[in-house]
Amino acid sequence: MEVIKCSCCSGAETEVVIGEYVCYCNHVSEQDIINAIKSGAKDVSDVIEMTGAMKNSNCAINNPKGKCCYSDIVYVFNKHSK
Repeated sequence: MEVIKCSCCSGAETEVVIGEYVCYCNHVSEQDIINAIKSGAKDVSDVIEMTGAMKNSNCAINNPKGKCCYSDIVYVFNKHSK
């Protein structure tokens, strides 16, 4: 599976801290990801497409971690998918 990352990604990310949003650039919450899964998202690519996550990346400014949200999206997807 191809790893989709936003343009500001650099390096591996290990810290996963979910705050108000999972994707701050597009205000995608954990509940939005859960809703995408319930609506048929089969993988992280589907979640990204259905929620609009990572479409307007500026993570260094928008995300309190200052990093790409991809690993957080994967974490939430794995946490809630069957």
